[in-house]
Amino acid sequence: MTYNAIVTVPKWATCVMSALLESSENVDSSKRYSWKQTVPISSYLFALAVGELEKIDLSQRCAIWSEPGTVKAAAFEFSETEEFLSLAEKIAGKEYVWKRYDLLCLPPSFPYGGMENPCLTFVTPTLLAGDKSLADVVAHEIAHSWTGNLVTNATWDHFWLNEGWTTWFQRKIMVAIKKNPKFLDFDAIDGRKHLSDAMGEMAPKDTRLVLDIGDGDPDDSYSSVAYEKGFTFLLYLERLMGTQQFEKFFQAYVKRFASHTLTSDEFKEFFCEYFKGKGEALKSIDWDLWFYGEGMPPVLPELDQSMAAASQSLADQWLAVDREGKAPPAKNEMTSWSSLQITCFLDDLAQKIEPDNPLKLSTLNAMDALYKFSESRNSEILYRYCELAIPAEDESVIPVVVRFITTQGRLKFVRPLYRALFKTKMGKKLAVDTFLKNKDFYHPIGVKMIAADLSADYKEGSKTTLSASLDKWLIPGAVLAAAFAVVAFRTRH
Repeated sequence: MTYNAIVTVPKWATCVMSALLESSENVDSSKRYSWKQTVPISSYLFALAVGELEKIDLSQRCAIWSEPGTVKAAAFEFSETEEFLSLAEKIAGKEYVWKRYDLLCLPPSFPYGGMENPCLTFVTPTLLAGDKSLADVVAHEIAHSWTGNLVTNATWDHFWLNEGWTTWFQRKIMVAIKKNPKFLDFDAIDGRKHLSDAMGEMAPKDTRLVLDIGDGDPDDSYSSVAYEKGFTFLLYLERLMGTQQFEKFFQAYVKRFASHTLTSDEFKEFFCEYFKGKGEALKSIDWDLWFYGEGMPPVLPELDQSMAAASQSLADQWLAVDREGKAPPAKNEMTSWSSLQITCFLDDLAQKIEPDNPLKLSTLNAMDALYKFSESRNSEILYRYCELAIPAEDESVIPVVVRFITTQGRLKFVRPLYRALFKTKMGKKLAVDTFLKNKDFYHPIGVKMIAADLSADYKEGSKTTLSASLDKWLIPGAVLAAAFAVVAFRTRH
């Protein structure tokens, strides 16, 4: 759809929208904005926000909007936006059609990493690490300007066509930014780990690449599968056909399906037609297994581990500290590491620990004393440290976890941490009490999902007043979530 909109707001407020601003004027005690979106969009990409906002230009076509107290920090964090956008145009072989690319840094209760509304991407303040280390989320949302906004999945059953392609595209952008082709594999190591983790928490049918949602709520099957299993399939096809040829195919794909929706079968048909000269390679692709197979991908392309070597080696050292009583490292070698190397270390250590044998408290204390993980401004690092400390029944981390899950509402962080707390002796009641006390802070979609998580976990035992308290938030949360769909129907990360 295309649309025109006239929005009237109080004079103190500012209106921003997923469209181009045509005019604004003061009318008595109000302000009136006129907006126009001439490029066809899907209805889930319609977005409107009103508040006390300030703007800082990042380039001629990019700007950051946010509340006055955060706009300067956001402008610093997202200063590479124009560079991301220019590189994306080169990779896609097609210019950015939406004219403006503005960012709106939302309040901390926003439940997702970002939302790729045309002309106005929403981002979470959990990206404000102070060192631009989490700005790859902006690269992801920029990539959606082609894969998702311009070329769109026909239904949410084919969500991987939006997110798998966008994850692939994002990593290509970051390879160009880093000027290192190995970065794609390094970033994918983290993604594969989270895909593996997700498999243990999902119904088998929801681990398929092509879903069968029917009349169900798409949010109930939302996971890393569309992102990372979709990316893995595309990486498999890229390795099969050759990187140079596959990148040219990507440009042809964008050109063919621009301003159209498509299904997985239509993608398959176009792919087979484009590569019809590679008969033997085409015959080797088991499309049904990739589309409808459950669990991890049927083929896991080899990932270069060289950039992860230092992280994995340090994880082995700390595992030896914990399991064999070795002395902890005396020097903080992470002072020169990127945040991705640090999260790689934490992820690798977590993978090497048996679920029923968490780290010792002495190990966690030594690690935190050396690296100050519990004080990190980087949300990805803090989250992973909390995931290590909670199963160890480390009571010293409780204030850190509670502060983290009650000062931001990003579901990527709060849902797993609430679930982890609930599984411990120290945190079972605390998880429920904390949620009930702070439920009004969270976005309605977050309320629905956290309540469902805790209620489902609780029902593994007996039905009690505690479970009933959670149940009463499920239906109201679902209704409110639907009401908020106009602002953020489907979001990323």
